[in-house]
Amino acid sequence: MEERWDFTASMVAALLCCVIALFAFLFMPWLGQALTDNGARLFSDFLYGTPSARPVPGIWIIPLVLTVATFFALWGVLDPDSARYMSPLVAGLGAIGLIYYYLAYFGPAPVGSSPKLIPGNGFYLTLACLVGMIAQVGLALPAVQRGLEKLTPRTTRKSRIPARLVPYLFLAPAVILYFVWIIAPTFYTMYLSLTNWDGVSDPKYIGFSNYIRLFTRDKLFIESLWNNLRWLIVFITVPTTLGLGMAMVFNQEMKGGRFYKVSFYAPLVLSLPVIGLIWAWVYNPRLGLINNFLTQLGVEDPPGWLGDRALAIWCVIAAAVWRQVGYVMVLYLAGLKNIDPTLVDAARVDGADRWNLFRHVVFPLLAPVTTIIVVISIIDSLRSFDLVSVMTRGGQSTQVLANFMYIEAFNNYRMGYGAAIAVVLFAISLVFIGFYLSRVVKDELEY
Repeated sequence: MEERWDFTASMVAALLCCVIALFAFLFMPWLGQALTDNGARLFSDFLYGTPSARPVPGIWIIPLVLTVATFFALWGVLDPDSARYMSPLVAGLGAIGLIYYYLAYFGPAPVGSSPKLIPGNGFYLTLACLVGMIAQVGLALPAVQRGLEKLTPRTTRKSRIPARLVPYLFLAPAVILYFVWIIAPTFYTMYLSLTNWDGVSDPKYIGFSNYIRLFTRDKLFIESLWNNLRWLIVFITVPTTLGLGMAMVFNQEMKGGRFYKVSFYAPLVLSLPVIGLIWAWVYNPRLGLINNFLTQLGVEDPPGWLGDRALAIWCVIAAAVWRQVGYVMVLYLAGLKNIDPTLVDAARVDGADRWNLFRHVVFPLLAPVTTIIVVISIIDSLRSFDLVSVMTRGGQSTQVLANFMYIEAFNNYRMGYGAAIAVVLFAISLVFIGFYLSRVVKDELEY
């Protein structure tokens, strides 16, 4: 009887080699020992033709091969029936990747290169992974499979880890990453807010001087805070009201209802910078859609919109509202679908008209959804940055706290002062987030 090849182990090994090689290419030194000379940096310099960059011929082969091979390896892992085809493809791509190493070792020296380019750890680790991508096919041989079965113990030893510690072990990697990337930077930002730091020299501790300056002498901070307050008030009222109204309309059976739902939700698919560009064109004083329409109506001197200090912030907020309405509508539609229809029918039997039905039955039952929408709207209004940056770059009195923080930290090189603004913004957001979490925990405890 013909022995059957099993590609399960080979596909797992291939995927592991691809992931390690990608990590080595992106983050480890490719030439020399400096982390800045990683493969991603060299490839970017090659791609954009950066002047005075190190010439590394053929380096584009590595990211291309690894990206495609990772896709094939993941396909083979998720679909074992196709693994017999994916394994040879990954091996072939690994062989193609070795072309770069042939050029690096035996090809002519690139013009303008230094006489000695010492390969780094990422260079050799990627080479080893490419060889592994080729050799992984051997793991599917029946003889190798029988050898692996002999090495595998037939009896499982009792785990020495107490059962009560197992959940914490599963949580540990996520908690560690969360601490490293979220908690630790947050506390470090709080420390930087107490220093005078330009981002280059050593931070100098100055106590609460940054906060005193913020609240007593910096008019731009007060203006940014006031703009965030405007944004917050509009975001709580306008999108919530319009989204609820549209949800009530589209919750009923109507012709073309699905098309209208998709149309109003579509802006949410676009990123905020793209929305900012679209509305910047709409507000263009000469070629914009609004002013062209006003000109057709006979208006001789239409507004400058983003060029008017009194109108600019409201124009930016209007663009944000346009995107937010569809999101609120979808949340309310989900809430309406979860309402028990027997309660609505009972209210109708008791003689409630549409207004009383909405006021005393529907809207109270939507209270959990409304709480979520209000908190999300507040958080979105406080972290608004993209639209202001794209549409006005913070000019015309449109700065908000996030934009003001970025300008102070990265344009004016006052990292400590920017950190103080970030801490104030975090404290304001924490009030609303704490309120939301307290409501969620309370509801969970009641159930």
